[in-house]
Amino acid sequence: MFLAIKEILHNKMRYLLVVFTIFLISYMVFFLTSLAVGLARENRTAVDQWDAKTVVISGYANKSLVASTIPQNSYQDYDKGKDVAKLGQVSVVSQLKDSKKKINTNVFGVDWKSFISPKLIDGRLPEKNHEVVVDDALKNDSIKLNSQIKINGSSKYYKVVGITKNNSFFATPVIFTNMDVFRTMKYGSSRTKNISTLVFKNNKKVNATGLEQISIKDLINHIPGYTAQVLVFSFMIAAMVIITFLIIGIFMYIITIQKISLYGVMRAQGIRTARIIESLFYQILILTGIGAGLALLLIGVTQFFLPKTVPFYSDWLAYIVLTLAIMVMALLGGSLSMRRVLKIDPLSAIEGE
Repeated sequence: MFLAIKEILHNKMRYLLVVFTIFLISYMVFFLTSLAVGLARENRTAVDQWDAKTVVISGYANKSLVASTIPQNSYQDYDKGKDVAKLGQVSVVSQLKDSKKKINTNVFGVDWKSFISPKLIDGRLPEKNHEVVVDDALKNDSIKLNSQIKINGSSKYYKVVGITKNNSFFATPVIFTNMDVFRTMKYGSSRTKNISTLVFKNNKKVNATGLEQISIKDLINHIPGYTAQVLVFSFMIAAMVIITFLIIGIFMYIITIQKISLYGVMRAQGIRTARIIESLFYQILILTGIGAGLALLLIGVTQFFLPKTVPFYSDWLAYIVLTLAIMVMALLGGSLSMRRVLKIDPLSAIEGE
């Protein structure tokens, strides 16, 4: 390592360019990862909050919650016990009182005593039909505790009496109401006892005609657009990591060629080829570590300056895994120079051949 550090310090500008390139690639990888995780979370955090095992939806819905409707006569035999909860879902447009801005949101109809009832960070649970709980992301649209909002152009206003956190679905914040309000919004009458899904906290099996029981993972994967988003970002991140292999390989190969005569002198002095290769790999580890470390530092600062509406989420475990992946790809790229080092003939290298 001593030899590697001395070489880096002796050619500061040359290796500074390598560090800067690794820094840019690493920062782009971390930034894309943060956006990918942030978007994925906005699609699913409300579902994750349930801490459930399975859900039952209508058989025709193709495992999609937004397309599911279950009539009362189909679910009433299974709607028993504390480990099962009814849920209604409908996509709506909300509007703050005295504001012209319209906000895309989701309404979840729940029983306030069920295990999927939202956990509050402020306020209380509703006691009347025109009281709701909202996700704190709506603060970005000035909706907060005691705000008055319209939902789907309703003639009456709904009062925000509770605030919850990390409850978004289909990339939009969730507003929680009771089941009667949900049914009025979706079906036009609270007398219609339809629901969207039954949520099971345990592994109870349901076998009924016209219904399908699926895992929470399946439900999330069938949120419209979710799988496509995850795949697109995954391929982009993988491509950037592979680009690291190519760029580091090219840089180190050029630097190795430029130092052939120096390596020839070292070989003539009796320094083993293994020592030279070891120095080369130490250089790559040091340069990659510095570049990735600077990128991690900047990504930590970036999150404090981005608007709250940007779906940015810092996943430090993912950053660590990606840093290791970048280092491995950098080492593989550096191995492209190994063959050139192994073939060095001291006399020919000193003579410049």
